[in-house]
Amino acid sequence: MGAQLQACGRICWSDAQARSSKSSSSPPHELDEWARTARVKGTPVMDEAFICMGSKAPVCPQGARQVPAGPITLSTLQGSWLGSGGAKIVVSGTEVSINGLPLKAHKVELNDDGLVVSIGKLWQLQGWAATGGLEFRASSTRENMESARSELWTRTAATSAEVSEKMKLLGYAGSAANPLGRGVEGCMPGTTGAEMPPGYNTKKDAEEVSLLCALVSQWREPTTCKVCPRMVIPDFTNRAQTGLGVELMHYVATSIKQKGFQKRSGRQGHDIPVLVREPPGSDSKAEALRVWRARVAEEEGFPPVRVQDNEEVFTSLGNGHFFQALNLFQTEWKAINDDTRYCVGSDKLLNEALNEGVVSVILRHSTPRPVRAKIAELLNAKREFQWTLKEDGTVDTGSSLENTDYCSQFEWLSKGMDAEQVNCLVRTHLGIKDSKRIQG
Repeated sequence: MGAQLQACGRICWSDAQARSSKSSSSPPHELDEWARTARVKGTPVMDEAFICMGSKAPVCPQGARQVPAGPITLSTLQGSWLGSGGAKIVVSGTEVSINGLPLKAHKVELNDDGLVVSIGKLWQLQGWAATGGLEFRASSTRENMESARSELWTRTAATSAEVSEKMKLLGYAGSAANPLGRGVEGCMPGTTGAEMPPGYNTKKDAEEVSLLCALVSQWREPTTCKVCPRMVIPDFTNRAQTGLGVELMHYVATSIKQKGFQKRSGRQGHDIPVLVREPPGSDSKAEALRVWRARVAEEEGFPPVRVQDNEEVFTSLGNGHFFQALNLFQTEWKAINDDTRYCVGSDKLLNEALNEGVVSVILRHSTPRPVRAKIAELLNAKREFQWTLKEDGTVDTGSSLENTDYCSQFEWLSKGMDAEQVNCLVRTHLGIKDSKRIQG
């Protein structure tokens, strides 16, 4: 054993070190011969320790990766890519889409030689990357691209399991797998609800719609009723008791003026109003009338209150802006954003609504305040779930159907805001920057 260690010492260390560690006895001739010839030819001296200690010799480095070369043309970009941020990018012609959403304002741009220069104003092409993909710079101009953040595109199969799993984890699954097929403009993965467990929104919608239908069915009168707009004022519980937004009311009136009155038929046309019948002398009628008269006195954009104290009145839980927009036409009130006035003109359906009334679901006067507030909240929150107005004028409030047609982000947001917020939203939507109603 001692002789073997001595021989090993001659391999792993220098001859001088081996000689200094020799014992007085010399190793056998054959062992000495093995020690002198044991090194495999071509083995570097620096690797002897690995061999003697039983470890693997270092793996020879691979050759350098072949980096693509040559011009980057439009045909080079065609197909599916994976961005360095994890986004799935697809190029078809000059059209570019990210995670299924087309970049309408940012297409592939080429120079006079047909070479790719940029993806619109988002990314400037740097060239081939060392990894074999494409390198872009997140800059709107080529003059400032050198110091901009780098964005790498690598080739990937659009249907690969890895990409599909990544998109699913990012929230692009279920109804969000096809963002362009969703009903609400801008409602995409990454927004509220994408992080909820599967089936959360469906269950929540079902519960809230069921509650709305149950409350309305419990407190409504047996039949619908045609109500003239002049008899309608906002209920004091609607929109968190902030009342109506004058800007949104005029926006609705302008829409009627431009597109004509859209009478309700089946599931088409304006929403079915939900009103509360308030008899003369009731405390809730007196309070609603007092609040509305005070707000009309403060805001010249609202139409005048024409209902009398000794008359029956209807307070609106839904469609409050709609009814007051109709009152703008009946009083030929002045528009707030131009010098025109609202006139009925030749719109027969509008004239019918003003003089004969609008078919509405009527709740009893005894409906409690908390119930009114909840119904008003749910009518705005669940605008996509609609009742059907039958030919005989009846409405089945026990069930509703979801309308998945296109809905603008503006319309969706306007349903859940208070009066001040919705006024700001309308001004932003219309680009109004000069108004006495702008605060701050």
